[in-house]
Amino acid sequence: MVQGPYRSSLNWASAKLRPKRGNVTLLTALAVLPVSLAIVGAVELTSLSNERALMQAAADAAALAGAQSRTIAGTNDKSATEFAQKFALGQVGDFARRAKVRFVASDGPDGSFTVRGYATRHSFFGDFVPRGGFKISVQSVAEALVKQPLCILGIDATAGNFAISSAGSSKITAKGCVVHSNANHEVRQLASIQAGTVRMTGTASGTAYSPLPQTGALAIPDPFIDRTIQAPVTCASLPSGGLQAHSAGTVTLSPGVHKTQYKMSGTATLELLPGEHYFCSDLTFTDSSRLVGEDLVMVLMNVTMMVDGNAYVSLEGRTVGPWAGFVIVSNRTSTKHVSFKSTQIDRLLGTIYLPNTTVYVTAPGNVAQDSQWSVVVARYVITSNSSNLVINSDYDGSPVPVPDGVGNRAGGADSIPLRLRN
Repeated sequence: MVQGPYRSSLNWASAKLRPKRGNVTLLTALAVLPVSLAIVGAVELTSLSNERALMQAAADAAALAGAQSRTIAGTNDKSATEFAQKFALGQVGDFARRAKVRFVASDGPDGSFTVRGYATRHSFFGDFVPRGGFKISVQSVAEALVKQPLCILGIDATAGNFAISSAGSSKITAKGCVVHSNANHEVRQLASIQAGTVRMTGTASGTAYSPLPQTGALAIPDPFIDRTIQAPVTCASLPSGGLQAHSAGTVTLSPGVHKTQYKMSGTATLELLPGEHYFCSDLTFTDSSRLVGEDLVMVLMNVTMMVDGNAYVSLEGRTVGPWAGFVIVSNRTSTKHVSFKSTQIDRLLGTIYLPNTTVYVTAPGNVAQDSQWSVVVARYVITSNSSNLVINSDYDGSPVPVPDGVGNRAGGADSIPLRLRN
């Protein structure tokens, strides 16, 4: 133990050292604080830069999607902007849970489509620095450059359904125009589809699409939903014409309401004269029979139409009147199918409209390849075997006009390529 003057000296030295140590600790703390704030600030600014980039990418993608959707026949300003706003929110993911995020879309009179994005999230010291939290503001403007017509539309929008389905080694060849499903779209086995644009509201199953499919697209409303489809007189009010089976010769039908079941085989021909033909009984064509006519529309009133074997079909749609532009139509309550199984279906010039039923294309070869243009709007479009549904889009100079809402009417059905203005 140290005693006497030595102890006093040590106590005095220790007393002098204590405040110096405290000063060093305080100075160290004061020096560390700004460094820590600088580090935290750098991290926050990096996060803010990434979040701004995320918001900008979302606005860019939504503007392009909105510009594309706005050019679809039947799409109005409200549905396109709502679609773009939801689309943008979906692009930012979890950031929308950590911040107040909103997108506002608008359609310009010059064909442009604008998406503005706004976000606010917490900042330092209870949003005091900067006051109110960090704020992000972005904008993107897109425009369509080239318009493409709508040539195939699968109307059914039931979740999980395939409004367009291709199997076997079948093909859909619709170069330069849009093939759209309001639900899902599938290609199975060796089937494939080649079009100007392939798009669907739901998902795409399979990989043989050219170009790559655009999933999650805005639905295309039935462009003909307001059309009344009814015969001049009801089928029930007419006496039955029974079954007429023909294996040779030509049967010529004037326009009107037909309640005779025609079964054509051998080399028999059913020729339809110009006008509107309403059929109340089934139609069957087999062997090398023929179905021909120009300037006509076939309206199927709850009946089946089947073309099989080597039956030949050459039909040109109505050129005038309320059904101008249409070639085959079924009434709205009909669920009876239209089947093209023949190898000789050369011409289907006009619009095939089957609002509540299915068109089957199972022919071993090309279908409708000699048509100047064709449009198919059906609840379901199904191809199989080795068929190739050929959809041409040469509208100029056609004797059959394109009805409003499809083809190159109503501004087209889709617009690509697209570009961002800023």
